[in-house]
Amino acid sequence: MTKSNGPSLYLPIIKLQMVLNKIIKFLFPLKIDQSSLGFKYPTHRNTPSQSAATWLAGKREDDNAEGLWRVHDNLYDLNEFVKDHPGGSTWLELTKGTDVTELFETHHLSDIAEKLLPEYFVRKSTTPRNSPFTFKDGDFYKTLKNRVVEIYPSLSKWPIRRSKLIADCLLALYLTLTFVATVTFNFKLGLVAGLVLYLTTVASHNFFHQRDNFRMYYFDFSLMSSRKWRVSHSMSHHMYTNTIRDLEIIQLEPYLQLLPNKKVWFVRYMSWAYSPIFYGALFFGAWSRDTLEVIQGKDGFSMARILPLLPPFAIYMLTGTSPVRIIVMCLWILLVGSFSFGVVGINAAHHHPDIFHDGDTPRAKDDMDWGVFQVDAVMDRNEITGSHFLVLTHFGDHALHHLFPTLDHGMLQFLYPVFKETCEQFGVKFRMTSQLDLICGQFRQLARVKRNAIPPSLGGKDR
Repeated sequence: MTKSNGPSLYLPIIKLQMVLNKIIKFLFPLKIDQSSLGFKYPTHRNTPSQSAATWLAGKREDDNAEGLWRVHDNLYDLNEFVKDHPGGSTWLELTKGTDVTELFETHHLSDIAEKLLPEYFVRKSTTPRNSPFTFKDGDFYKTLKNRVVEIYPSLSKWPIRRSKLIADCLLALYLTLTFVATVTFNFKLGLVAGLVLYLTTVASHNFFHQRDNFRMYYFDFSLMSSRKWRVSHSMSHHMYTNTIRDLEIIQLEPYLQLLPNKKVWFVRYMSWAYSPIFYGALFFGAWSRDTLEVIQGKDGFSMARILPLLPPFAIYMLTGTSPVRIIVMCLWILLVGSFSFGVVGINAAHHHPDIFHDGDTPRAKDDMDWGVFQVDAVMDRNEITGSHFLVLTHFGDHALHHLFPTLDHGMLQFLYPVFKETCEQFGVKFRMTSQLDLICGQFRQLARVKRNAIPPSLGGKDR
């Protein structure tokens, strides 16, 4: 009886999804051309309600890893190593059956992993990689990485402790403000709690890039999932920034279309008006999508999902405040946090007409140094750089964060001398602008359909 009745329980939801998908396709038509970088058009990219699970499933089909882990042109069987992985088993569990070349090269500063890998070698792959990115000795990224490895041991590690202290204080402040705002039913205080939730969420993003640790779960208080963001952000966005493989761009579509493709007038310009609504719905949309996947059996239940429910539950148990008041205030706090996160987080430092987006002409198509590409796909902000607090809570020092994602945000400030030296050596222009220019540029990027025909700046010259 369970098997026969099971599908019928989901039938109304499936039918509703189909109707909504037809309406969405009519109002927000999406026309994505082939990648100017040579990526194969991702399998499942056009599937409605894109998620981490959907993206990984498509990547497994496209990467030719044969159910193993691919690094460059070699296949490895890491099944026996998963539980011993210093960064935590999740990284390897999620990436089984995919090409992890970019992750492997950028997430291991030392050569320990490189020396260990041959023990798990199975065979050479018989197919080329589905990626144009290279990591060659003597090229930009490997040169920069070697210089960072050389200076890093001598750097003070106090900023790492300071990042942890900031994150802990922000979470404590958020919980305190949420408690007081809910009990007193003070919406102004709730506004402040929402802003602190936003700061806490961004600060905790620093930690899910690293080996498993409890601070990465601070992120889950936002209703979003740190585990899912390891996929959409760390594995997808960081590795394939602003390309047709970037899940963060895919998940915004078709409502916000950031790649320079054919767009109808409504999407190009009306998105300027409905973007704020989208920002406010980010947290709730993520939670709804993830919950639906659990209900449908597409994903397992994680205990981290109960974290955002703990504050309202504790308030009710400790004070007996009306459940209606608790729900209203908590929704208000989450709305403020979501909107604030959307304003800064969706852009961060990536979406501006002068920044490379897939469809634009790249420097190279078949032999593209990954590090050079990352610099082309980012602009840092003058107001953020130089402040540890702002860098940690506003996705600051973004170019260096992309190049070395596992390093604490507090340590990135010390890398600028060797970074700028390497940029000058290889004729790569590192660009900075204002926060306002990036915000305005994001709206111009939403409207942009003309592709940049001239490759990103070379030798310090602009496009």
